[in-house]
Amino acid sequence: MKELKLWEVVTITAETKLIGTTWVFKTKENAQNEILEHKARLCAQGFLQTPGIDFQKTFAPTGCLNSLRTLISFAASKNLSFEQLDIKSAFLNASLDEEVHLTIPHGLNHDKQKSCLRLKKAIYGFRQAPQAWYNQLSTWLKTVGFKAAISDPCVFYCNNHSPVWLFIHVNDIGGFGRDLTTFKQEFNTKLLGQADLILGINIHQSNDHIGLSQEHYVNSILEIYGMSNCHPVATPLIPNEHLETQTQEEIFPTPLALSQFLEKPGIRQWNAFMHVLRYLKGTADVCIIYKKNVEEQAIAYSDTNWGNCRVTRRSVSGHLILFNKGLVIWKTKKQPTVSLSSAEAEYKALCNLESEVLWFQKFSNEVKLASTPQSMTVYKDNQGCIDTANSNCNVNSRRMKHVEIQLHFIREAIKNGKITLSYTPTTSILAEFLTKSVCKPAIIRAMTGLNLLRLGETGGVKISEHFSNRLN
Repeated sequence: MKELKLWEVVTITAETKLIGTTWVFKTKENAQNEILEHKARLCAQGFLQTPGIDFQKTFAPTGCLNSLRTLISFAASKNLSFEQLDIKSAFLNASLDEEVHLTIPHGLNHDKQKSCLRLKKAIYGFRQAPQAWYNQLSTWLKTVGFKAAISDPCVFYCNNHSPVWLFIHVNDIGGFGRDLTTFKQEFNTKLLGQADLILGINIHQSNDHIGLSQEHYVNSILEIYGMSNCHPVATPLIPNEHLETQTQEEIFPTPLALSQFLEKPGIRQWNAFMHVLRYLKGTADVCIIYKKNVEEQAIAYSDTNWGNCRVTRRSVSGHLILFNKGLVIWKTKKQPTVSLSSAEAEYKALCNLESEVLWFQKFSNEVKLASTPQSMTVYKDNQGCIDTANSNCNVNSRRMKHVEIQLHFIREAIKNGKITLSYTPTTSILAEFLTKSVCKPAIIRAMTGLNLLRLGETGGVKISEHFSNRLN
């Protein structure tokens, strides 16, 4: 704090508004849950700040996990290093625009009745601190040649000497490239070497792949609920199991439904939650694998469970995108309106996917991911949806004219070469498990197709063998 000259001691006046402080003590751990260091951090009591006086704007962007996974997949395909950087006390580097005064914290030898601290830079706890830090960091990055992506302002790209990509989430920074020493010029930065833990995600790097898992996080959840020694199961939810609350008759057949019963859960919802934990027990050591030196390719899958809600009859749609044979984007969503046909439900799902595809293509172009394909193949199992999108079906048909806006959105994307629709049987749709509760063979088929492997497996054993050996 002395080196950064965070404050100066001034005399309290009648106009001085004081913000309280508190000390926060915590330990920093690595990916193996080993304690690296003990930290003491002085924090401001930001809840005492007055909008318009003590701060103006507070919004600060945070990194998108879709962007992170896309960069990891690209780095693996190009055999680039994926390293982690840590900026010590990041917020303390950011300048403040407002004049803010703090009470004298414990440990400083000053008269607390007559003196206070006038801050020159931000500290943790201030509402505007995240924004001040982002502005400081992004401004400096631009002066040394980096450009921020519009589609994700927390991703920066530079190609002055050799290409470098940065993924920033406050002070957690992932670097992709061959020269990451620039940061040491401006901030107190540690180059931590190969990334092994970022945003709670374990990173496993080897000579032929980069893997992502959340084994330690899953194990901590199992320990909290006393399920560390439970018997694993092969599916997230029992196939065809319906969940009902004691006061409502809404029925949802997917694990996503559990979050909709948080207010008044019953015994059936609790048992379903325990079933999910047993599933996590058997799959905690499974990684999303991004193989190195693979051919660049981007494909997508879209699926819908038509009218599966027995009360509202709304459908659930799901999609996923694979980049260089690695899973980078996935999403499950309950559709906001009722669909009159399966083709309509599939078309709504395709429209949601197309929005994601456009973001992916824009992001890839902005940060110069080399040879990024402009047209993405999207696999569907509904021929009626494909025919309508390709203008092989009458647009004024009774069952489709009420989705005309979505129809033109998709047709425009096809015409502009953004996507290409391709039919595939239902058994080959890898997004099926995102929309419905499926049986064990479907789970195994999807995980095998998505290239999910067991943690620490160097021989390339597929997830199907993993399930056969460990799960019911």
